[in-house]
Amino acid sequence: MALGGNAFATDTRPLTMRGQFELAERVAEDLLPLLRDAAPLLVTHGNGPQVGHMLTRVERSLGEAYAVPLEVCVAETEGELGYVLMQSLHNVMRANDLQRPVASVLTQVRVDADDPAFRQPSKPIGPFYDGPRAAALRADGFEVMEDAGRGYRRVVASPAPREILDCEVLVALWRMGAVVIGAGGGGVPVVERSGRIEGVEAVVDKDATAELLARLLGARRLLLVTAVPCAYRDFGKPSQRAIGCIDPDEAEAALAEGHFAPGSMAPKVRAGTAFARACAGAGECVICAPENLRAALDGQSGTRIRYGAEGGARAARGEGQ
Repeated sequence: MALGGNAFATDTRPLTMRGQFELAERVAEDLLPLLRDAAPLLVTHGNGPQVGHMLTRVERSLGEAYAVPLEVCVAETEGELGYVLMQSLHNVMRANDLQRPVASVLTQVRVDADDPAFRQPSKPIGPFYDGPRAAALRADGFEVMEDAGRGYRRVVASPAPREILDCEVLVALWRMGAVVIGAGGGGVPVVERSGRIEGVEAVVDKDATAELLARLLGARRLLLVTAVPCAYRDFGKPSQRAIGCIDPDEAEAALAEGHFAPGSMAPKVRAGTAFARACAGAGECVICAPENLRAALDGQSGTRIRYGAEGGARAARGEGQ
């Protein structure tokens, strides 16, 4: 399961530690159907807002505290949110007379040093800046671009995940029945040079990492939990239609036609399509909102990407549910 950033932050109130705990506990309650089933469960999550705040702290403390590179910011926020999720899950399970171990694992994800993403950084991170501050950052060697007309932001590489270095630990915990929290924020990005592992300034897409983890674990279902109840054709337009079931070929065609937003739903559909292909009919991806999880697991809500999806062609055209 990959939890979106809305699991810990909202647009309607400032980001605080207390607010993160409150939101995480609400999500943990939504996960009760899975927790009661006692099926193996691995949870990963986004950390975009938290990394942004961490970068702000780093920038404002320059000259007074040691600098922290981006991959260390990813590691620190992975630890922060792992703690928040662990505590929230423990409290919700205790309140519902459930007993399952919960473990959070700081996870390194290897990327290719020559990934094309390093030559064309495109992932916006951190706070918004005005023109003069953006120019100063460029002069200091940072990549900066305008984002959504709201100002300028740093952009970094978002390379594809190639290997989960701590996968054996995750698998062992997963098989013993623990609720495992791992690869938060897509994992800490590292590269291999001359036989050594080194951190690299990048951000790995969490949905892509979740898809890789699901395949390595031999999972039969990949759950991508987000702020909307399902994927839509022409999202935000008058022609918007919900997509129910869709097979990987039709999902790929809809991606190519531009039906999904590049920074939000497109990575989820891309990851779900890759997982369904890898499962060759033995597994599926479900995209849903946390409050609709039970209905989505029962096939009554959400978007399902799988081979043999009944009515898939109709769903791809926006004629489904």
